[in-house]
Amino acid sequence: MAFIPYIISSFRGGLSDESDKGIPGSFKYGHGLDIHSRDDILMCASNVVTVDSTTIGDLIQFLVPASDGSMYAFGSTGSIYSIAGQKDDPAVSFAYNDEAGNILGAGEFQDDTGISYMYWATATQVSQRAMNSGEKAVPWTNVTANFKTDKISSSAVWHPMKAAMGQFNIGNAEGLATLTYAAAFDPFDLNIIPGNLINCLEERDDYLLIGSEKLDLSEEGHLWSWITTATNWVQKKKLPIQGVNSLIDTELKLAQGGDDGEIFFSDLLNSVPVAIVPGGGKTNPGGVTIHNDLAAFGFYGATYPGIWTYGRKHKNRPFALNQSYRLAATVAGSSVSSIGAVCEFNGQLFASWGTTDGSTSDYGLDAVSTTTKVTQAVYEGLEFNGGNPHLSKPIDTIALVFSPLVSGTSVSAKFKFDKESAWRYGVLSDGSTTFSASNEVLALFSVGKPGRIFEVGAELNASGSSTPEIQAIVSYSSKDTGLYG
Repeated sequence: MAFIPYIISSFRGGLSDESDKGIPGSFKYGHGLDIHSRDDILMCASNVVTVDSTTIGDLIQFLVPASDGSMYAFGSTGSIYSIAGQKDDPAVSFAYNDEAGNILGAGEFQDDTGISYMYWATATQVSQRAMNSGEKAVPWTNVTANFKTDKISSSAVWHPMKAAMGQFNIGNAEGLATLTYAAAFDPFDLNIIPGNLINCLEERDDYLLIGSEKLDLSEEGHLWSWITTATNWVQKKKLPIQGVNSLIDTELKLAQGGDDGEIFFSDLLNSVPVAIVPGGGKTNPGGVTIHNDLAAFGFYGATYPGIWTYGRKHKNRPFALNQSYRLAATVAGSSVSSIGAVCEFNGQLFASWGTTDGSTSDYGLDAVSTTTKVTQAVYEGLEFNGGNPHLSKPIDTIALVFSPLVSGTSVSAKFKFDKESAWRYGVLSDGSTTFSASNEVLALFSVGKPGRIFEVGAELNASGSSTPEIQAIVSYSSKDTGLYG
């Protein structure tokens, strides 16, 4: 009997926004996959490890790399932490407690005296600490807790901070506070339309981009542009979402808004989502960064919390959405309820988290390892009907083709028919479902089951810094497909 192969040999397309079609190399779902390597293969991404879950006692909402060589973390109950040390082995130390509570924004700015200051805001005040004195010494003792209190609005959801246009900018509810290079402070240097609250800021070329939400929480977020020479905002663009949560510029100018997992262009022209995270979710203002040339978003609040990336590594490759990293708590089986901040520091990606298991909440900080691969990565392909969704296809075998398998690593093949909820595993000739023979380049898994809609997937199990490298997934169906209509 002749067989017809269904071959998947490209994996660069990332998650498709449809179940049964997409750009070349796209798939229905996956996590822990590195799809941006030199070769178009399936391989495990880097592992995510917990840096600290004991010192940290609240949700870190902002991570700020500082001029003193450390990174500082600002928490939801007023705690500030110092993160310093070697890559893959940073130390987390308590630095300061702001008695005013929830920290809603943080950033660093150097004025004309040559001193760099760390600033952070609670509901009604901006605090300051000189970073040139005391160096990395913690706890902090040289803090001006009530540096600015005049007209700092308690109605703000966030007080995001950004150095741009030669000055320091602070979101202040319906307005923008500024601190100039000469240390002149204006609590309302810019006022956007009343009823809009500033959530996030981004420097773009020689102007400032502002993202906002409506005070009445309607499905209407806005982007605003401003330059210091203008007496009012320069441009305004409405997006059909409940507020702009975060902004990031890579090759593309992007905004995340609402809680349905939508990522928009923030070019002040388009208002259609460029990508949508399946299962929804949202980010915090401090929950985005640039990682390996890609936009990295810390999505939480829905089905697939974790670090999602969007973009491409080279000009001739497609733009791809990918759940590059699940947090360590997710892998361990806990429920990640919040991702506060995402930041690249010292060549390593960090993400803060909060978990809720029953009545217990825990908080901590994870980092993407630079030496080890994730223990398991998952690939789930698009739905396949062979152009004949009304006919049943008897699938005989699934072949995984890979580079010589490194000792300690392994692969499995899995499948589903007719949109069933649970995956089944292909079976090897010895009755097992996991292939781990060193230096082999092919594994054949038996299926022997018909169905009208077929989905094929793979699981890759890494060991230390070694990962399987799948080059192709080939499913063989009987040529007598038509007999099973």
